[in-house]
Amino acid sequence: MGLDNIPKNYPCKSKGTAVMVRRLDKEGQPIRGQDGEFVESISCEETANRNACPYQTAVKASGMTEGAVYGMFGTPCWYRGKWGNYLIDALGISEYDFYGDNEEGTEKSPESCRATANQMEWFLNEKIQDSPEFIVNGEDLIPQIRYAIWWLRWTADEADGSTCWY
Repeated sequence: MGLDNIPKNYPCKSKGTAVMVRRLDKEGQPIRGQDGEFVESISCEETANRNACPYQTAVKASGMTEGAVYGMFGTPCWYRGKWGNYLIDALGISEYDFYGDNEEGTEKSPESCRATANQMEWFLNEKIQDSPEFIVNGEDLIPQIRYAIWWLRWTADEADGSTCWY
């Protein structure tokens, strides 16, 4: 089973900066929904090319140049929650995860995102207190943990939490 975390409310849509494109079928023809209207989706590439992607702007401003683990479709503002859970396990945290905190397990509230980020940060600081590295299976996980912490906080602040897709 996989797990991806997606901004609950895409900031580019909320801010009105998303570049929308018509979705096409296998023959390259526009798809119509049941209501007869054309089906559209966000073009992350075009939104970013116009410097209108709040995620890309925030990443650049934060200096988060390494450690990102995108969701399975490579969408930049998605996070691979299954990897986040691996990082949490590596830190030795048992009561937090990237799954949703609502009854269906499909939404992670801003409060839950912040609490998970805070716990990850606390445990990371404990792990690296005596050493500047946190090596697991030959890999230094610090950049990836820091990115996960940043992503959880960004999603809490900018997207009203995340939707969990698995």
